[in-house]
Amino acid sequence: MKFKTNAKCMGCKTRILNAMNEKFPDMQWDLDLNNADKVLECHGVPDDSATAQKVVDAIQETGFTGSFIPAE
Repeated sequence: MKFKTNAKCMGCKTRILNAMNEKFPDMQWDLDLNNADKVLECHGVPDDSATAQKVVDAIQETGFTGSFIPAE
């Protein structure tokens, strides 16, 4: 699953990844600051609207915005 975020720097990335690892410890996360959409990607999880909403909520709890990017 992929999510567009408003992360801007390594500090933002660290904050988001720490929160994701805490809330979803069994998932693998990566956040690409070089991508224009600052894409947060979760590896090894099927696209599922309920899980996607939980991730968006978790991103927002960290003080950032996030939106699900549907698979193509």
